[in-house]
Amino acid sequence: MRLLSRLILCCLLLSVFYDAEAQQVTDSTRWILKQISIDGINITREHIVRREIPLLEGDTLTADKIPALERAIRSNLLNASIFNFVNVKFDTLYPGNLVLKVSVVERWYIWPYPIFEIADRNFNAWWRAKNLSRVNYGINLIWFNFRGRRETLSLFTRLGYDHKIALSWQIPYLTRQRKTGIGLGISTGGTHEVAIRTDSLNTVHFTKNEKHYLKTEKEAWITFSYRPAIHTTHTFGFSWNSYHAQDTLLLQNPSYGPLRVNYPALFYQIKTDYRDYKHYPLEGWYGDFMVEKWGINDWGENAPSNVKAEANFRFYQRLGKRWFGAAGWYGSLQSGNRPPYPLLSGLGYGRYFVRGYEYYVIEGNRLSTLKVNLKYALIPQKVTRLPYIKTEKFSKVYYAFYLNAFTDFGYAGAWKESVPARLNNRLLYSVGVGLDFITYYDKVLRIEYTTNHLGESGIYLHFIASI
Repeated sequence: MRLLSRLILCCLLLSVFYDAEAQQVTDSTRWILKQISIDGINITREHIVRREIPLLEGDTLTADKIPALERAIRSNLLNASIFNFVNVKFDTLYPGNLVLKVSVVERWYIWPYPIFEIADRNFNAWWRAKNLSRVNYGINLIWFNFRGRRETLSLFTRLGYDHKIALSWQIPYLTRQRKTGIGLGISTGGTHEVAIRTDSLNTVHFTKNEKHYLKTEKEAWITFSYRPAIHTTHTFGFSWNSYHAQDTLLLQNPSYGPLRVNYPALFYQIKTDYRDYKHYPLEGWYGDFMVEKWGINDWGENAPSNVKAEANFRFYQRLGKRWFGAAGWYGSLQSGNRPPYPLLSGLGYGRYFVRGYEYYVIEGNRLSTLKVNLKYALIPQKVTRLPYIKTEKFSKVYYAFYLNAFTDFGYAGAWKESVPARLNNRLLYSVGVGLDFITYYDKVLRIEYTTNHLGESGIYLHFIASI
């Protein structure tokens, strides 16, 4: 019996030693990637998928790197915005050799979007008045993944207050190396209603003429992109811009600026993106820097002469199984004299605003915002299927809900020539809570309750990620 006990103990010790040794060998063993298998592409060209995979057949890997590589490749392909679902897995082909299996579900790529837009700066500003006459309508025909090459072709036709026709074509890859791209676009439009001035309470005032356009605009542009690696992109751009406004605008605002303006513009941007999913990131980071020059020598008519530099940095971190944190900073500096009123920028346009101040425009040449979010996955991402829909492009759906608590800070330094306003040259801040809903085709809906430093509270809707 004593001999049997010793034998069992010896076997146990040997098995523990063997398992540890085997694990050590497995983690450090070098594997050769023999094959990359891609399944599910019917329209997309194979080289478009391979461009997002930082591996080639014949590369050597270690087992401890494989989980991170699977996550990175999946994020790269999702961020291409041409697939709804992506699965990535390494399998053993035979001892010492691996196969990378990539399976995707392609999206529907041709979208005739009906246009029903508000003529105001954002949805919340329009909702305050609920004026249906301040609505644009039309159609925006977009062909994503055109020719299966991740190109985007767009024909935009809008009627209503803001009439506009625009054609653009984005080509991410021009050469076989798939590092350089080009974008082209033209647009022309006119509006019966224009913003005429911003008062000392940071409220925008409009004027309109239902019979004639108060302002017409034209633009043509070309961009060149260089993407030497998966996560970094350089973009160079040139545009020619012009607008013509009616002289009645000067009667209402003598400082509106020249009525006829034509000018060229140049810009350069570098962007680095390591987010897990760029439309609603939970982990990773993003940064960009851009410099733009309005006016070149004496080209144009009444051309502004300004240089603008702006930067973004956003950081996302998983804090627990369902908890996530995020912070984002934006800064902008603009040199030169105060531009004409139609070319002024500030907090309150696009995604650059402090939550709780959606109804205000805070113009300036020195802008900064800081946003901090704490997020809880109320319903983590789930996948379901819609009945009676045969195509997987629409029947296979994912969705998720997130609770948010947040605080924002901002500052807008006014131009010297500007009329003093109550929200300029001071710290802006707000706090709030919200509920986010995300689903396929990069759709995001945020409902937020926010209180600002003025003591004003409200419920606001947004359709992009907050940070």
